[in-house]
Amino acid sequence: MTNQHSWHSVSKNQSAEQRRCVSNYYFSDHPVGDDAYFHPTSFRGRPDEPVRDVVLQADAAARGLVRRVFPKGVAATTHVYNKKR
Repeated sequence: MTNQHSWHSVSKNQSAEQRRCVSNYYFSDHPVGDDAYFHPTSFRGRPDEPVRDVVLQADAAARGLVRRVFPKGVAATTHVYNKKR
């Protein structure tokens, strides 16, 4: 279960093979916390990657600012959210 404060990660890829990832999202009729929220996904650098961490935090802040200025986004989406069941 995730919320707006949860962290999760994967181990660093130690293989010469490219990482492949499958993400599954499960949605609930009710948010985990008291309020519904939205935020762009943010990424962080590992402890031994301080420059990457700063760049990724700046990227997340910039995308969050764009989302506050344009709450519905800057491009049309093909996603369909059916809130009525």
